[in-house]
Amino acid sequence: MTAHRSAGTQTWLRRVGWLVLIWAASVLALGVVAGLFRLVMNLAGLTV
Repeated sequence: MTAHRSAGTQTWLRRVGWLVLIWAASVLALGVVAGLFRLVMNLAGLTV
């Protein structure tokens, strides 16, 4: 058995890594937009 990973495994891990990175960035961006909406609504007097 070799200690090296196969090229197919490395490609799969890289693709999954990019998927997770893009997902995390989109969740973060959604949080920023939601925070901005909340700030604007509070400034407009729309509080609960």
